[in-house]
Amino acid sequence: MNADVIVIGSGISGLTTAALLAKAGRKVVVLERHGRPGGAIKRFTRQGIPFDIGFHYTGCLGDGEILRALWKYLDVLPRISLLPFPSDGCDCLHMKESGKIVRAFFDRDLLQCELERVFPDELPGIKGYLQRVEEICSTVPFYNTDLPLTPFLRGFSRPDGGLATFLSSLTDDEDLQSALASPSFLYGVPPEAASLAVHAMVAYSYFSGAYSIDGGGQAIVDAFLSVLNTTGAQVLCGRDVRSIIVKNGHVTGVDTGEEEIRASDVVFTGHPSGVLNMVPDEIFRPAYRHRLRDLKNTGSMFVVFGAVEYSEKVRELTWVNRYSVPGGLNIMDVNREHPEESTLLLTAPGLRDKDFALSEATSGVILMRAADWNEAAPFDQGRGPRRSPAYREWKDEAAAKLIEKAEQLWDDIGKIRLLAAGTPLTFRDELAAPMGAVYGPQHSLDQHNPGARTRLPGLWLSGQGTLMTGVMGSSLAGLVTAGEMNDLEFLWQEVKKCL
Repeated sequence: MNADVIVIGSGISGLTTAALLAKAGRKVVVLERHGRPGGAIKRFTRQGIPFDIGFHYTGCLGDGEILRALWKYLDVLPRISLLPFPSDGCDCLHMKESGKIVRAFFDRDLLQCELERVFPDELPGIKGYLQRVEEICSTVPFYNTDLPLTPFLRGFSRPDGGLATFLSSLTDDEDLQSALASPSFLYGVPPEAASLAVHAMVAYSYFSGAYSIDGGGQAIVDAFLSVLNTTGAQVLCGRDVRSIIVKNGHVTGVDTGEEEIRASDVVFTGHPSGVLNMVPDEIFRPAYRHRLRDLKNTGSMFVVFGAVEYSEKVRELTWVNRYSVPGGLNIMDVNREHPEESTLLLTAPGLRDKDFALSEATSGVILMRAADWNEAAPFDQGRGPRRSPAYREWKDEAAAKLIEKAEQLWDDIGKIRLLAAGTPLTFRDELAAPMGAVYGPQHSLDQHNPGARTRLPGLWLSGQGTLMTGVMGSSLAGLVTAGEMNDLEFLWQEVKKCL
C-alpha cells in the first residue's frame, strides 16, 4: 500500500491532522492499533449506558472562536450539533474545609460576580487574576487571531511566571486560591509546577462559554470519519505500527508486522516518547532521546462509570459538574492513605444528549479522582488481556470507597451502582500513556516539550504533548502539524476566513 502521509493514532489530533492534509490534496492513511477509531474521545457502553471517557465539554466553539472556525473549515461543524451550556451551567466547587460553594461559570462576567459574592474581601485579587489572564491571552493568536501564528509558536516554550507564585501574590485566602487554580484539572499540572501562561490559555478558553456535543465525543469522531471518507482518506483499525522505516536518512513508511505501507511523511500523535521505540537508536542524538524519554508526565485518574436511578436531582447534573476540592494550592495532590479523600468530580455528560429521554444515558454518571501511578504499579503485569485477582480486588475496593465518599458528599443523587472502573493501568494500556498520564507530558514551568518538527526528515509529531491539552489543544496541535508540513501561515489564514 502507498500513501503520501501516514498518521499514527486516531484521536482528535490524528483525525484533525489527517483531515487537514487530505483537504490539501494529500493521500492519507490513518493507522489505529485498537479496533475502533477515536482514541480517548470515543464512547463506550455498559449495560446499554453510553459513557464518554475523555470528552465532557470544550470551549472556543462560539461565533468568531478558533475551534469553531477550524471545524467549519474542515466541514466537521455541519455534521455535529452543538449544545451550549446555559448561563447557569458551571463547575460547582464545594470547598471541603469551609463548606463554601463556588460556581465557576463559563462566562467571564458571571464568574467575576460569583467570585466577588463568595469572597467580598478579595476584590483586588479577583480582578488582578482575571485581568492577567486576559492580558496573556491577548498575545495568543488562538484568541487574538489578528496575530501571526509562527512567531508565537517559536516562542511558545519560553519560561514565564508560575501559577502558584502568582496566586499567592494575589490572595492568602486558600478557598479563593483553590477556585482560581481549578482550571488545572483540565491540563493536569499541579499549581506549583504549572506555567501561568498555559493556565491562562486554558482558563480563557471558557470565558465565552462551554459547549457539549449531541452524542458526546463519539459524535465528533463520527463527523471526522465522514469528512475523511469524502476526501478518500483511509482509517485502518487493528494496525499496530511496529517500526517507522528509514532509508538514506528519510522516512519511507511504516511496518505493522503484517504489511509495509509506503509514505514520504509519517505523523506520530501519541506520547512523544513512544516514537523512540519505532526508529533505530542512531536516528536521534542521545540528548534528544533522553529529552523525550525523561519528559515529566501529568498525573493519572481513577474513574467510576456508574448508574443511578433517574430523578430531578440527577437531572440537575446535566449542565453542572460537581467538584469536591481542598482549599489552597494542593488541589491536584493525591491523598496516599485515603485516595478517595482527594479532589472528586461528579459529572453526567450523557444527560446532555438531545434524545437522552429515549436512551439509557439518563442513569449514567461518572466519578473521577486524581490517582497516582504507584497505586496501580504493584499489579502491573504488562499489557496483557487479563489482570490478576489481586488487581481486580484492589480496583473493586477502590471503586467502592470512591462511590461511598461521593454518596456522602452528594446524597441527593441516590445510590451509585458500579458498572465499570478505569485505573492508571487502564489509561496506560488504552491510551499508550506512560504511567497512565491522562494528559500526556506536562506543559509546565521547567519542561520544554517537543514541537511538530523532528530532526528526522519526514517524521512529525502531533497530539497534546506538543502544544496544549484537551480537545481544543489537541485539535490545534493537528492544525500546527499540518501547517508545518505545508505552509503554516497560509493554512492559518485559510482557517481564519471561517471565523
